[in-house]
Amino acid sequence: MAEQIGVYICECGPNIKDAMNIDDVADFAQQLDGVIFARIFRLLCSQEGKELIAKDVHEQGLTRVVIAACSPKEHEHTFRKVISDAGLNPYMLQIVNIREQCSWVIKDKGRATDLAKSMIKAAVYRVAHHAALETKEIEAQPDVLVVGAGITGMSAALTLAQKQRKVYLVERSPCLGGKVVRYEEVFPNLECAPCMLEPALDEVLHHERIEVLTLSEINEVLGFYGNFIVKVTKKSRLVDMQACIGCRACIEPCPVEVSDEYNESLAKRKAIYFPFAGALPNAPAIDKEHCLRFKSQECDLCQKACQFAAINYEETDQVRELNVGAIVVATGFDLFDVKNASQFGYGKIENVYTSLEFERLLSSTGHTGGEILKKDGQVPEKVALIHCVGSRSKKFHEHCSGVCCSYLVKFAHLLKQKFPEVSIVDIYSDFCLPGKQTQKSFNDFSKEQGVEFVRVNDTNDLVISEVDGKISVKYPVSGAQDDKSLEKITAGLRDLSVDMVVRLNDTNDLAINEVDGKISFKYAGSGAQDDKSLEKGTAGLRDLSVDMVVLAPAIVGAVDAQVLAQMLDLTTDENGFFNEEHSKLSPVSTTTEGIFIVGCAQGPQDIAGSVAQGQAAAGKILSRLVPGEKLTLDPCTAEVDEDLCSGCKTCIGVCIYNAVCYDEEKKRAAVNEALCRGCGVCVATCPSAAITGKHFTDEQILQEVKGVLED
Repeated sequence: MAEQIGVYICECGPNIKDAMNIDDVADFAQQLDGVIFARIFRLLCSQEGKELIAKDVHEQGLTRVVIAACSPKEHEHTFRKVISDAGLNPYMLQIVNIREQCSWVIKDKGRATDLAKSMIKAAVYRVAHHAALETKEIEAQPDVLVVGAGITGMSAALTLAQKQRKVYLVERSPCLGGKVVRYEEVFPNLECAPCMLEPALDEVLHHERIEVLTLSEINEVLGFYGNFIVKVTKKSRLVDMQACIGCRACIEPCPVEVSDEYNESLAKRKAIYFPFAGALPNAPAIDKEHCLRFKSQECDLCQKACQFAAINYEETDQVRELNVGAIVVATGFDLFDVKNASQFGYGKIENVYTSLEFERLLSSTGHTGGEILKKDGQVPEKVALIHCVGSRSKKFHEHCSGVCCSYLVKFAHLLKQKFPEVSIVDIYSDFCLPGKQTQKSFNDFSKEQGVEFVRVNDTNDLVISEVDGKISVKYPVSGAQDDKSLEKITAGLRDLSVDMVVRLNDTNDLAINEVDGKISFKYAGSGAQDDKSLEKGTAGLRDLSVDMVVLAPAIVGAVDAQVLAQMLDLTTDENGFFNEEHSKLSPVSTTTEGIFIVGCAQGPQDIAGSVAQGQAAAGKILSRLVPGEKLTLDPCTAEVDEDLCSGCKTCIGVCIYNAVCYDEEKKRAAVNEALCRGCGVCVATCPSAAITGKHFTDEQILQEVKGVLED
């Protein structure tokens, strides 16, 4: 039976109608083989337009529909639903974008008319070869696994914990809260972080639809979106959390002392321990790696000290198998290992600290009770804060961590609060103060007396050493003739009319005018004696003597991210962060559908950004994994012709979605339609032409090309 093709041309107001001879386009389309009519309508996406198409499908017996209008990204779904409701398979439709790709980009009316004709002819040729595709549905598990119980993971879990849905929150440490719970105060408003987190921690622990698995790690992940099977090993705490009341009576008798990782190894802890005061769950854990009882020695001192029989040495590790529909990765961050940059003296010179170590010094729950003291117990008289350690540098990491400038300003403020007489030197190359509140905080805090800001070209060129019991910080200083970026000039205004890179204190002080046909930039300049931030001096090294140094290392991906990436079939970048599907359009999605990356697992984030990403991933999951509903699959996937497939496995290696596997029984490739995104890479790669992209077959594409090229 001959095809019955209906062509519809949308005027789209003046967008298309006024840009071409639309009547000529319709007359041309009417003459094409298989076309029984070509209609012009003022707005096809309107209710009247949709009713017109549906009526024609019924009354004219249309077997194919071509719509020449706007981008298919805007209304392809709309028109597929229209013809589907009218009884025609939704894939018997072809959209022609004569707005964005024709009328909006071609100003000549005649050329636009000719191009529109050519595009419609290509669509008519193509749609005649369309095949009816069936949309499949699969059973889907609405439960979700969240990996990492920091502020991002908890935010995602609380958003996901809706009716008829269970959330498994897996955390490898003994407690919740991640790194944020270790901070005393957070910028820009200096809120108490543990106080801020307390309601969320309590809600997570007591939520009826959230199961918290501390001391747990993922071992294996199988399956696909809607149907993941995850094996989790839950290590024994050796403490009954139902019986324990958190009285801490078991801690003191323990004879073992080991490095305390929660205090950044600045202090010691026992083999049975609370990570920090106020840690939740409110029960200690026994570290089997260091406990004497698990080193073949007789010791039961903690058990004897417990009046509630909560210590259970016989408890064993458990392996859980979880069935979930989606996975949220919120594994957080680590810091650049400053020992890899020996010029900073970290690990060799006393009183040189990383930012996380300094957070624990500031914290009232830390080992010093919030006292900032040198290793000899004395209060430091002068402290250097150093930005961008191992970041914004080709030698280490080129990215900016985004939060370091803000928290170093916070450090300066808190130091001055504790010790008003302390002198602080803030050494930076640039200040990054994103957000609507951080600049105000900087303006307020920087007014404090005794804080000197020193700008250098690259903080990674600093050299820190120990001289006569003091810390020496050497940084390069260059004269005006050598440093083009710092514009050493006399006080007044400089008039610039040539190309140059100039660093200013405030670009809002620029005055831009036109002089003799050229653009004149006037900007403020100050003499060496006035500008403390630019270190005017002769070329060479400046030597600064201080008592304590606080480094702001680059934020990088968690150290074991690569192990998890292999289990989840994800990739990581050169900085250890998980790669997102699209940095702008899909920042929390990955190329493995159903797996989402949030917070600092995806890249450097502040607290607000991390919370927002956790909620964003949860929102994407809630919108598709609906309890009681099946998961609809896109039928435009790849398909293997087993008679042509040689089993060479070439297609398996090129599929970034891991949708192609090898059927050992048939010795042929097979496509998992639940994972396939229809990208066509395997189709183009197959040396036997055994793989077809449904709705994008060779014949369909060739006919479309023929329609464009044919006179």
